[in-house]
Amino acid sequence: LKYPVADTVYHFNPDFKPPKKPFRRMNYTDALVYLKEHNITKDDGTFYKFGDDIPEMPERKMTDQINEPIMLCRFPAEIKSFYMPRCPEDHRLTESVDVLMPGVGEIVGGSMRTWKLDELMEGFKRNGIDPKNYYWYTDQVSKVDLPVLTKHYDVSLQHSLVTYDLV
Repeated sequence: LKYPVADTVYHFNPDFKPPKKPFRRMNYTDALVYLKEHNITKDDGTFYKFGDDIPEMPERKMTDQINEPIMLCRFPAEIKSFYMPRCPEDHRLTESVDVLMPGVGEIVGGSMRTWKLDELMEGFKRNGIDPKNYYWYTDQVSKVDLPVLTKHYDVSLQHSLVTYDLV
């Protein structure tokens, strides 16, 4: 590593090897196929099907078997937040991604956010959310018809600590 924090990373994880780039991209639907082909099942022994949220342990098994970082993309709209826009090629899916690391699991999740007021209002209605509480956001969206303020990602403290093997 040629970064200012390299000494710290190697202090906590002496065997650290930087991941290869670019990261593997895998669609949610391809992950379902992988899980089935490798007999990674739900607790009741059944296979995951479209629309199921894949929990942490099956994701980790898959990532550990593949043994490289994976950008797991395009999750079903039913299991993601209402503000995520649908993929143009398949409206059942969202513009979303989770980054999975071998030995760790998910380290970061991200998505686009809809910039279309009608889609946003439909999402509020579908989820029983009063849009009045989000006036500050709907006001911005109603005044701009461009994809601005639309990218979102989260990195939790737990993700960061686990990544560097501190917990």
